Amino acid sequence: MIDMSEVFAHGGLLDSALPSYSYREGQYDMAELVTRAFSEEKHAVIEAGTGTGKSFAYLAPVMAMAGEDRSRRFVIATSTIPLEKQLYEKDIPFLKEALSSDVETAVLYGRANYLCMRKYREVKDGGGKDIGVSAFDEWVSNTETGARADISDPEVARLFPPLASDDKDCPSFRCPFYQECFFYNARRKTEKADIIVTNHHIMLYDAKYRAETDKDYDDDGVLPPYQYAVIDEAHHIEKEATEIFSEAFSSRLVSRYLDYMTRKERRFGSSSILDFLSTEEKVRGRGKEIAGNIAHIRTLLMKFDTSLDEIMSLYRPDEGEVLFTPEFYSRFGERIRDFEWLGEELRKIEQSVYDGYSENPAESNVTYLELLMRYASTLSAFGSTLTSWMRFSDWDGKIPYAVRYQEGRYELRIAPMNTGPLLSSMFLSKLKSVIYSSATLSVNGSFSYFAARSGLMEEKERVLSGIFPSPFEYRKNLMLLLPQNGVAFHKDKGPEYAGYVAEAVYEAINASGGGALVLFTSREMMNAVYARVHDRLDDVMKQDDAALRSSLLSAFCSRRDSSLFALSSFWEGIDAPGDTLRLVIIVKLPFSVPTAPIEAARSMNIEKRGGRVFFEMSLPEATLKLKQGLGRLIRSEEDRGVVLILDNRILSHGYGRIMLNSFPECYIPEDVSTGNIASKIENFLY
Repeated sequence: MIDMSEVFAHGGLLDSALPSYSYREGQYDMAELVTRAFSEEKHAVIEAGTGTGKSFAYLAPVMAMAGEDRSRRFVIATSTIPLEKQLYEKDIPFLKEALSSDVETAVLYGRANYLCMRKYREVKDGGGKDIGVSAFDEWVSNTETGARADISDPEVARLFPPLASDDKDCPSFRCPFYQECFFYNARRKTEKADIIVTNHHIMLYDAKYRAETDKDYDDDGVLPPYQYAVIDEAHHIEKEATEIFSEAFSSRLVSRYLDYMTRKERRFGSSSILDFLSTEEKVRGRGKEIAGNIAHIRTLLMKFDTSLDEIMSLYRPDEGEVLFTPEFYSRFGERIRDFEWLGEELRKIEQSVYDGYSENPAESNVTYLELLMRYASTLSAFGSTLTSWMRFSDWDGKIPYAVRYQEGRYELRIAPMNTGPLLSSMFLSKLKSVIYSSATLSVNGSFSYFAARSGLMEEKERVLSGIFPSPFEYRKNLMLLLPQNGVAFHKDKGPEYAGYVAEAVYEAINASGGGALVLFTSREMMNAVYARVHDRLDDVMKQDDAALRSSLLSAFCSRRDSSLFALSSFWEGIDAPGDTLRLVIIVKLPFSVPTAPIEAARSMNIEKRGGRVFFEMSLPEATLKLKQGLGRLIRSEEDRGVVLILDNRILSHGYGRIMLNSFPECYIPEDVSTGNIASKIENFLY
């Protein structure tokens, strides 16, 4: 196997292949740690600061080991499609050439990111030009991937969603377009690949599927068999695992699958799949019976929505998200048990379909029978979820809550209380080695917060760790301003705090000449501050519901002296190197109030076992988010800028030292006050 010193050292393979290459000790050390974890079949948790070059640091060992033994397969999962494309289209091809590697690679996006040729042809053959689908013609003729991510024409992208691939109505290998199917072609390439690039969602869904079907990682799942994994941007893993491992029930979800069974489609001769499969005499009666059951379920769903809305109006009438506490079940237990009939009817559908259709189907109908069974099985699962919610008792392991998706209608959900044990049992314990990597995983030099939520706590006997600071000169290029006479945020003094923030923001942006990202945790506070300063400053933008994040970011990056007021989605994933971004203002320490159902339940669970919510959850979460906010500023060796934190609690409270100890070692002047913020910024930047 290639020695990592041959790759990263002065005069090594990267130095020879990349004119701008410079040796970074952290990158080499990270590559060595990844190599050790793979070789010893251990897991690793790695924090690598901005500029470390962490993608090359894990890709080089992956390529070396995959090339050494082609029986090994590696999966690399990241959080977004742009990052997948960066790895697959740029980083991996470059390293393959630099390392003279012949490993096979493949990329797999989520299924809805691929064009379904069957849907496309059905629309085309049905006169689809009338709805503009002809705009696809040139793209379909030239695309090799059929992936939405490869569309550059906004008009084509706008028309894509109705034609996306979907497993809910896919006849799989019996589809007439199976051989040219973009999704299955991408999936077939993964079977031949040594290295697969995908996203967190697919990797976690694969883990869930294997657990539910009792398949090992030596078997085919959503992904082909594999033994080694790298999870980049791993700070997202708890949130995404919570989503994947949750259950949901709503009249909207149920109705969607009832529609799949009853809607008329051309492929069924302008009838429904249920009617299409009921043409034979022996099943015609059962088909009518199931159709009657479906009509009955639709009636029950309307009653369910009405009854649940009445209950919610008594329990939490004005909240968009509601946690169901033991008090709720004590108060409304009898009423919600009235929903038992709906759960029973949904479970009956699966058995009725099986009894009526499964015996000796015509060969030409097998494809559609499997599809019908899939719909019926999903409806049965919805019935089981509803029953679990009605009879809920697992307060230590799961969280029952509701989300209102429109007036008078709710989606019931059951989320895992702790993702750590699930990730350990479904994922980490089954694989030889998993690498968790991100720029923000540690708090005060410790990975304990992340380890508890990622499954590493349960695997601690086989976990390696490393923190590799950024090679950038933070003490020279990043100034952190902490006004000693600043105001500490208090929830009961919002208007006064907004006034203080507005004046400080105005002074700071005026001094920097723009190029500012002002980060808020509250839309109300953002709007209040914006109203006070926008007419006093040039070129100030504000995030709102109407503007796409990508469009807003593009506008900000294209105008050197603009300023952007933004919310939580802009605390990370912003890449604006150079003078475009030279000032980051953090209005309030990003402590989340644990009122959202999942956070509230997890807080109560910590308190129940005698823990301290603030130190076990609130403080680590806020610290990691602050680190993300600081990370927006220094993105290259030439970048230079200022971070201004206006919330004085970082100085006046003891926990502020934990936060500051978690930051990169930057320049922190001692004599900062609200009166000299402007001069400090001007002197540092200019």
